[in-house]
Parts: sequence; structure tokens; C-alpha cells
Amino acid sequence: MTTQLTIGEALAQEGMQRATEASDPDAITRLDQLIAHHAATGEPFSANTIRAQLPEGIRPGAVGARFGYAARRGLIRGVDWVSSTDPRTHRHVIHVWQGTGRAA
Repeated sequence: MTTQLTIGEALAQEGMQRATEASDPDAITRLDQLIAHHAATGEPFSANTIRAQLPEGIRPGAVGARFGYAARRGLIRGVDWVSSTDPRTHRHVIHVWQGTGRAA
């Protein structure tokens, strides 16, 4: 069972990496800036919060990947869960994040 979970996690990471690579690099930079901006406020936020501000050229899988990247860098931490408002996700659960007070 552990091996299957490890394989599943690796495949998910690969998919998010591919989505990031398939996105416009300038759009990825802008997405990272949006995440950093919301983290700096100290207020909880999620992908739902920034969805209307997402620049053109972002692949859907890249959004979660960039939040994960910000979390691994210590910029944000998960504080809750909420249903996605993106109709393509069928209301699956996503993280609510909060800035950690660390600079980007």
C-alpha cells in the first residue's frame, strides 16, 4: 500500500510539474507574485481567492503546483480546507493558506 501511495504522489508531482512547464513563464511569475501578495496580508486565502486575478497562460494544474512550491519554501502554510469554486474541479477540496511572515 505504501508503494502505491508513493507512486501516486510521484505521478501527481510529475503532472503538476508538466502543467507548470506548459504554462507561460511570465504568467507563472505573476501567479507567484499573487501568492506572495496574499501571503503578506496574513489573511487566509485559497486558489478561490485569486482565481479571478489569474493571468492568461496558466494551466489549471500549475495553480496547485505553485501553492505547493510556496508552502515548501515556507512562505505559506495550510490552515484549513474549502471546496473549490472552479467548475472544472467538481468542488473538490483545496487548501486554505496563510502567510508565515517569511519574505518570498
